[in-house]
Amino acid sequence: MSPIRSISKSTEVFNRLHTAIFNRELPPGTPLREAHLAKELNVSQVPVREALLRLQNIGLVVRIEDKGTYVTKLSRADMVNLLEVRIHLEELAFRLASKKMTPEIEHELQQRLADIQKAVRTKDHILTAEADLKFHKTIWKASGNPLLVNTLDRICVSVYAFIGHQRRAAGEKLAIVSHDNLLKALESGKPERIAESLREHLDPESFIPASVVD
Repeated sequence: MSPIRSISKSTEVFNRLHTAIFNRELPPGTPLREAHLAKELNVSQVPVREALLRLQNIGLVVRIEDKGTYVTKLSRADMVNLLEVRIHLEELAFRLASKKMTPEIEHELQQRLADIQKAVRTKDHILTAEADLKFHKTIWKASGNPLLVNTLDRICVSVYAFIGHQRRAAGEKLAIVSHDNLLKALESGKPERIAESLREHLDPESFIPASVVD
């Protein structure tokens, strides 16, 4: 990673580390030492510390007392637990968003669908995971509940980064997971249809890569 010379050093460090984690320049389990990162990025330890805290808040890194900070590494059990929580929170986000749909939000979601399809065609696992996450984040934001958005961010961002890496490392073939059903359920505004679509979409057996083990 090249040195950072931006005025907004904390944000720049955050963006650089965020990208490095998604691109697997910093694989799951990598220790993140403030002094080392500060020297590599040509900044003081203060913006590094602030950036690591932001990354911790969205679940991309974990701080272990008396040991240090590491890039998040998830087991299958971890991911199952996360999905159990996520499905209930995301169902709430979908229900709230369904009452606030506008032509602008609809257009943005259609663009997100196109981005997912394009990423799959390029056979880029990381780009596909990022496009998938952006689709869901658009709906979370449309819910109008910042606390819900922040909570879903915290439990989901690390999952998408980890899944993209795992699928690429295992050489899994990418397939277009139907987000059309999610969008149609959202547009219907029917709680039962929303819940059913999310349960199908987030089924651990299909959502979690086979290469993820405990």
